[in-house]
Amino acid sequence: MPHPSAPETQPGFVSLVGAGPGSPDLITLRGLRALEAADVILFDALLEPDFRAFFPEKALAIPAGKRCGGLGMTQERIHELLLWHAQAGRRVVRLKGGDPFIFGRGGEEARALAEAGIPFEVIPGVSALQGAAAASGIPLTHRGVSREIRILEGHHLLESTTDWAELAHTEATLAIFMGTRSLQAVAQRLLEHGASPDLPVALVERAFCEGQSTTLSNLRLAAEGHVRAHTKGPGLVYLGAAIRHRALSLPADAFHTETHDPAAALSRSQGEAGASRGGRERRAG
Repeated sequence: MPHPSAPETQPGFVSLVGAGPGSPDLITLRGLRALEAADVILFDALLEPDFRAFFPEKALAIPAGKRCGGLGMTQERIHELLLWHAQAGRRVVRLKGGDPFIFGRGGEEARALAEAGIPFEVIPGVSALQGAAAASGIPLTHRGVSREIRILEGHHLLESTTDWAELAHTEATLAIFMGTRSLQAVAQRLLEHGASPDLPVALVERAFCEGQSTTLSNLRLAAEGHVRAHTKGPGLVYLGAAIRHRALSLPADAFHTETHDPAAALSRSQGEAGASRGGRERRAG
């Protein structure tokens, strides 16, 4: 482990890079170039192992992610490592799932670097917000249906001063990051404040990765606890009428689909029905 005192050399450079929603081929070209030039790479725990093919052989690769429940490297330790290696004159890449500035703590890392006088850049990535939606064919906005997207954080949504009445009646598409465990309680709260029991719900797990799972349902079934995770990977929850306009362009056997689909929940397109035949279909209600 490095000595805690900072070395007296010319500062290096840090790139905060968004890796995209899952598949390595969704990283940006600029992000890939930063990786290829890196001396040190601090990478998130949830990144697919295939990303290591992009790491230079000479680079020091340090797992720096945090799992649910707080396990893994602390944010303070990540800051220490970024500063240490940069102050030693190295080119450092902080490789983060999705986009660094959307629930990625990129703002905290950028501030730490700025306060220490370390030159850095932020390279955006495809957020899970768009990635999970694209992987499962869900339009986040749809003309005449939804003109707004609301991004929420599931870990603390129930603890905050949320305007549940406003959320229950919004026409926006709601996207809940880290909301798999709190989905049932969130659905119950929305129903209590007047949301429609037939409001479509989608849970997308492991977007663009092997074993991707898309669960389609409605708010009533989610409130009853029927919408649950089928994988150990990251998941993103969508709620809103735009989900009814889901349409898939990928082959039916491109990924695995789990479906909770009572007749009243969704109006399904032909492409969507074909995708269900490619995976396993489950019905609830």
